[in-house]
Amino acid sequence: MRNLRLVAVGVLAVGLSGCASLIQGFDRRHHAASSSLVEFLYGHGDMPPIASEVHLDLPIRVGVSFLPGNGGEQPSAMDRDKVLAAIRDKFKSRPYVTEIVPIPDYYLRANGADGLTQIEQVSRLNQLDLFALVSYDQITDSSMNKSSLAYLTILGAYFVRGDRDETHTLLDLAVVDPRTRLLVLRSGGTSSLSGNSTLIESDRHETVQRSRGFELATANLVENFQRELTDFEGRVREGTAPVKVTHRSAGGSGGGALDAGLLVFLVTLNGLWVVRHRRSVRA
Repeated sequence: MRNLRLVAVGVLAVGLSGCASLIQGFDRRHHAASSSLVEFLYGHGDMPPIASEVHLDLPIRVGVSFLPGNGGEQPSAMDRDKVLAAIRDKFKSRPYVTEIVPIPDYYLRANGADGLTQIEQVSRLNQLDLFALVSYDQITDSSMNKSSLAYLTILGAYFVRGDRDETHTLLDLAVVDPRTRLLVLRSGGTSSLSGNSTLIESDRHETVQRSRGFELATANLVENFQRELTDFEGRVREGTAPVKVTHRSAGGSGGGALDAGLLVFLVTLNGLWVVRHRRSVRA
């Protein structure tokens, strides 16, 4: 009987040490997905272009696209569409933008040409005046907390939240002029999430958390982009931005200000709306 007890204790010790090793190895689980803007634009060793003036003929067409990923757990098509839709809505609300053209990311996959050349080619093909590129970086670290010791039991893997997941997401928006290859506008958004799950739910929990991370980072990106875009428009009106604005129909130069004819048109529309609104109220 004593020998059987010793054997049982030995087997249990080996089993516990094996589980402990498994848990320790699991503690460094890591998922990462990214698309580098700098690598895409200047990955061939090209130097950034020397600063010059950007010329925009109002109204403009803007292309928007995700950069192809570099591996890892890539964002789903639904997550990418949500980001692009939010950016399109902000651009579309501007009176000087006629159309937002979504560009599939496979148009920008490596074909022997550097990123700037690809942007120029795609813009010429689609008659784009500006090109908005969205890059991302997402890291998920998973570890086990003290509650994971319950995983030594069968029920523990189903009911004990011994997994700890942390997901950090960065979205970067860069608006490039395809002709001069200059960076016109840039904005970013971030999010950080953490939570616990059971061993059985760990994969699903990570997937949901990554998607939620993109959603929160998108909201932060749109908020920052709104502020940057408003500031950019103010600098153009003041003539302090390296941008020259003209209107296609008039053919005259704006001299660093938004087209006067367009502004007068918008003011007139607003005045007509006010008059009609007052008449409806009186009626």
